[in-house]
Amino acid sequence: MMVWGTIIAAYLFLAGLSAGAFLTSSYVARKYPEATIIRKVGRFISPVLMGVGLLLLIVDAEAGLKDPLRFIYLFTNFSSVMTIGTYFISFFMMAAAYIALMEFLKKDVNKIVEYIGIFFAGAVAIYTGFLIGVVQTVPLWNTAILPILFVVSGLSTGIAATMLVSAFIDKKMVHHVISVKKIHLSLLVAEVFLIFTMFLITSSTNVAAAESISMIVSGQYSMLFWVGLIGVGLVLPIVIEALELLSKKKFEHDPVGLQVAASGSHGIAATLITESAVLAGGFILRMLVLLAAVPISFF
Repeated sequence: MMVWGTIIAAYLFLAGLSAGAFLTSSYVARKYPEATIIRKVGRFISPVLMGVGLLLLIVDAEAGLKDPLRFIYLFTNFSSVMTIGTYFISFFMMAAAYIALMEFLKKDVNKIVEYIGIFFAGAVAIYTGFLIGVVQTVPLWNTAILPILFVVSGLSTGIAATMLVSAFIDKKMVHHVISVKKIHLSLLVAEVFLIFTMFLITSSTNVAAAESISMIVSGQYSMLFWVGLIGVGLVLPIVIEALELLSKKKFEHDPVGLQVAASGSHGIAATLITESAVLAGGFILRMLVLLAAVPISFF
């Protein structure tokens, strides 16, 4: 039984991605100050993607368009996770938009605002998991692992989107931010571990939970799960990232060889395939979590 639709999946995906892109740009700004393209891309796409996600959410809330008081209620119902999330997103959007504007105007970014942005980016990434996690009648959602999984996936897709766009502008630079690639590989491996851990723990809680996991692993969504999420979205990018890092290690004492390896045509192709696959996997993950939502039956 699907409680929420594709638009909500897109919103959750874009919110996590936006937060991840912002955090990626902040990390690159400190670790690789010469990687200006990657820093700018992360800062530019972050508020744009968050804005698109919010627009989708507003369109999906048809009753809210007809009754504006529902949106006002979002800011006043402090017992609701959605209200808390609304404030997280609002502060994050203001900080991200300010930093993007300063970047566009080529002015220095206020460090306090950047730290605020980093804090609320993390809060937004966590919120995307808690938003559906508080629904206690759906065991697949009501698990402590889900927010962690969504944070890891949000960071991973944020890196992927930033690197993908940057590759079209400066294909050489995306191969020189080695620690970003290492972090990305670690996140992808962690995501695989979290998915199967969540499935293992959740499936043993009750009948509804077991049915949800069965639908994903061996039922009607099994092809989407094994081929789309695991195969394309996780295993493929893990293999490509690992091979590229091994290649870098091979040439680490040969700067000329490293430069040739990084600037080859296969390098940009690998980046495009890897990051596109990660983005596809991130969206599929959220779709599966919503599609396989089986509520507890009280009868």
